[in-house]
Amino acid sequence: MKQLLFLTISIIPFFACSPNKHNGISNVEYVKIAFDSIEFYSLQKNTYNFDSLEITILGQINDSTKSEYIIELLNNAIVDIDIHSYILRKSEFRKLETGESQLTPFPFQGKIIDEKYAMVSIDGFLGVDSTSSDNYADSLQNLILSLYLKKPIGWIIDLRNNTGGWEYPMIAGLGPILGEGILAYEVNRDGKIENEYSYVRLNKNGVLTKQIELIDSAFVFDKKLPTVVLVGNNTGSAGEFLTQCFYENTKTVLIGEPTYGVPTGLRGFFMPDSTQICVTSSIVLNRNKKGNGKSIIPDIIERNKDKILEKAFEWIYQNQ
Repeated sequence: MKQLLFLTISIIPFFACSPNKHNGISNVEYVKIAFDSIEFYSLQKNTYNFDSLEITILGQINDSTKSEYIIELLNNAIVDIDIHSYILRKSEFRKLETGESQLTPFPFQGKIIDEKYAMVSIDGFLGVDSTSSDNYADSLQNLILSLYLKKPIGWIIDLRNNTGGWEYPMIAGLGPILGEGILAYEVNRDGKIENEYSYVRLNKNGVLTKQIELIDSAFVFDKKLPTVVLVGNNTGSAGEFLTQCFYENTKTVLIGEPTYGVPTGLRGFFMPDSTQICVTSSIVLNRNKKGNGKSIIPDIIERNKDKILEKAFEWIYQNQ
């Protein structure tokens, strides 16, 4: 199964004051430390038998068990709890921090079709460093601004190959289309709102203020054009987060196939050896607080890839 990364994570630096403590704990202690935090943050805390799973893993290790095997067992365990959870070794997280994970700095492209429709295709983005994220957000904004100035009658935002990554640069880049106000929410297992996501908001003086510090300036388009968002089975993780930001927006429709099925958020914590465990801890809701953490069903189902653009053109033309 394809690994999908959703990087809305709060890094909780347990053991940050004593990074070498790993040398002084046993494998059994390591697993117990991991499970204490996995259970604490997990979206499934109230429904999953964590004790049974922990005991099963402890029965497969001893003090001579290699750390790589323990990490493999823990990774299998958290995926069993929820398929969106995953583990990053220190070297893997370092690549995210430095932008090395994102092989293509600008995984998006745009064009005008038939001199009427502005189409932007956006794949996932795996960086979390400020430099590559800033460049991504500003470049995506510049692209959609250049398309907007060509006066299309509508937008087509293609997220069918957006398998995830860090959602903030994507929201910032598409912000002028998404518009002002709360775009999405994160709620925990008790249904409590933990985070609200916005590109820009009106302050008390009625002035637009940016909410994401990855862009030089915040603006929205004066004219709200009809917008079609294309989604499919490969739209996952942060791609689904972005889908939720569009879902039920003004003059917007989703067309395609149901998404992958992990519109959820994660919380990450560090183990003594700097391994990071990312646990599914929340559900992403759209602006109207709708969502169940499962596949997002398009407004218009279209499984024929040769016909999906025809459906998009038709909907835009009818909703000008």
